[in-house]
Amino acid sequence: MTASSRPPHPRERRTAQDRRAQLVQIGLELLPTTPVQELTIDEVARRAGISRSLLFHYFANKREYYTAVTRAAADLMWEHLLPAPGTPPEEQVVGMLDRYVGWVETFRESHLAFVRGAGGGDPWVSEVYEETRRRLVEVALAALELPDDALRRQLLLAWFAFTEDLVGQWVHEPTTPRPELLELLRDVLRKVTER
Repeated sequence: MTASSRPPHPRERRTAQDRRAQLVQIGLELLPTTPVQELTIDEVARRAGISRSLLFHYFANKREYYTAVTRAAADLMWEHLLPAPGTPPEEQVVGMLDRYVGWVETFRESHLAFVRGAGGGDPWVSEVYEETRRRLVEVALAALELPDDALRRQLLLAWFAFTEDLVGQWVHEPTTPRPELLELLRDVLRKVTER
């Protein structure tokens, strides 16, 4: 039997969990150039080699798919921002800030869509966004050795909002060198948390 006369290999069947993971991964691969709300189901299905209707076998609707991609992207950002185990407390926030600026530089449009989607009232984006912010506040409270009270949480949330906005603008139009931007953000954080 020659190679050309052999029957083709049967298609490898994926489990539902594997297929869902593949579809979310395709969404993640598209995010650097396409905000999640602009992902087209047809393009995702085409890249996966499945029909549009089969995609909806794994996700009940577009919103469920977009939520899964948004949550996966937020988890990736979270893992990227977290300090390495054993990092001294005074270096944790500095490192997180530097990695955050790099993240926004790489995923500016998608990150902007994430922040605006949360602010615009998309409930599926807001839920993931708020959860991510809460986790970041907890890391910052621990790293800065601050009391965990309502006032400190509010101040840190306000600082995160300021940071998101400033970094988003800076990535679009860098008006100061990156080290100066990071120092400004650290300075504002010090002032906000020294109460």
